Amino acid sequence: MQGSAWMDASVWRRYLREVLYYKIENPSVLLVDNFDSHVSIESEKIIGDELGSELCALPTNSTSYCQPLDVSIMGPFKQHMRDLWVLSDDNATTAKENRMVMIQRAIQAWEMISEDEVRASFVKALPK
Repeated sequence: MQGSAWMDASVWRRYLREVLYYKIENPSVLLVDNFDSHVSIESEKIIGDELGSELCALPTNSTSYCQPLDVSIMGPFKQHMRDLWVLSDDNATTAKENRMVMIQRAIQAWEMISEDEVRASFVKALPK
């Protein structure tokens, strides 16, 4: 697995072949952003030949306008995370403890986002 926990070409290939392959129904269109690994010739070949689907890249710099979480949820979520951090009095000293504090804070921040806000983000992200 990729050490930094970021997507790269090898992780994307594994995702396509080992996860998406079993979830996708043929024929399908796979919408992706313009990340190099997503729109590579190799990616298009895997999606076409192995998944029986078509790759369609969104226009450059458009994901912040059409991804529901980016449109309406991530801003409030990050603000909740900051607010919780300011209010916290955690005494975590090790990396393991710090990770646990961050996980708990993220769960708490996510719980502050309502189901109605999530639903509304999908409506807001749709083209008019």
